Amino acid sequence: MNYLALLGWSTQDSQQLFEKDDLIAKFSIEKCSKAAAVFDLQKLLWMNGEYMRKAPVEKLLELAAQNKLIDISDEKKYNLMKSALALEHEKVKLLTDIPFKTEYFIKEEITYDEKAVVKALKTPTAKDVLSDLSKSFENLETFNHEGLEKICREYATEKVLKTGQIFHPLRVAVSGRAEGPGLFEMLELLGKEKVLKRIKYVLSTQYAS
Repeated sequence: MNYLALLGWSTQDSQQLFEKDDLIAKFSIEKCSKAAAVFDLQKLLWMNGEYMRKAPVEKLLELAAQNKLIDISDEKKYNLMKSALALEHEKVKLLTDIPFKTEYFIKEEITYDEKAVVKALKTPTAKDVLSDLSKSFENLETFNHEGLEKICREYATEKVLKTGQIFHPLRVAVSGRAEGPGLFEMLELLGKEKVLKRIKYVLSTQYAS
């Protein structure tokens, strides 16, 4: 409704986002343009993203479930999806983004993006980095983002490596992707067992060379 109203009408200060009552109060037929409107999909996507970011995570999950994009019947998986979506809330523009941004937290087996694998895992240092970090992670009693970041940064200093040489292969190994939420918050949410399992899987395959 917000977007459709702006196709042929505008306020003096070019306001873009309206609550329903605000739009009704300000709208007037006299200010509608006679010129043909331009339907800009990019602007519509931007506007939808603004509304998505304003909506509570619980509401977005409910809407996604109503549209059969996700299943929230399992309480444990629902709580995990809620935490995962909270990490990515600022990047969500469509309801269809939700399954993609949460699935690797839920699934036991994940899909690895080929380009991400080549760029992050097929490097001279990736295999050693993952092997060394997995050993350090195993010894962590409290698997939280502060401790994980400390280990990774100290390892970079010790091995004289750039943080990207550590962060990128680690992200791809545990998520299958080159992009996502904050690395260490993501690792914490995935949990120690899942993180170690995925790193060991990558080390046992052709992904890390």
